[in-house]
Amino acid sequence: MVMASFDELIPISYLRQYLFCPRIPWYKAVMRFEPPEQGWVTQGKRWHESQNPRHRRRLCKHIPQPREHIVNAHVQALSLGIHGYIDELIFNEEKCVVVEYKVDKGKPTDAQKVQLYAYMLAAEQTYQRQVVAGVLLKGSANKQYTITLDDKIKDKCLTTLHAVRQTLSSHRMPHSSATESKCAQCEYLRYCNDR
Repeated sequence: MVMASFDELIPISYLRQYLFCPRIPWYKAVMRFEPPEQGWVTQGKRWHESQNPRHRRRLCKHIPQPREHIVNAHVQALSLGIHGYIDELIFNEEKCVVVEYKVDKGKPTDAQKVQLYAYMLAAEQTYQRQVVAGVLLKGSANKQYTITLDDKIKDKCLTTLHAVRQTLSSHRMPHSSATESKCAQCEYLRYCNDR
């Protein structure tokens, strides 16, 4: 399905947020709630800015010279009706690598893999280049995870995208199975009347 306008495209970040808690994209898109920025969000933005130049040499092993970098590269996949901003895109005339920075130090979550997969699909469509790798830089960027895109991640991505569309088309607040620890991190907690 091709979406009609940029406003109808679903932000790719909604996929990760939906897997954290289905209410987050619903609060953003349906209710138009924008809570004040939390300290950890500001910290994450600063961390992204400081990481961009630090690890390019290590990331560039996937793509031969000459290559270029774009930070906050806008991508869209009209065939899926999604768009977003990749933290960093490394590319040459034929190939590209999608790089996402995450402040947490743990192994990649399914939600992070799904988000990365969607960015990779969108990068291929936007830049008309083969995506040869998706890389998550985690923690202080000492951990680099190259994500293997398999059918399991693809299916999870497409299933999640469908679920996000269903959620955004409803005026009913979705059920959340978020744990107490997830709720404690969530800037939307004040809007949930059952927590």
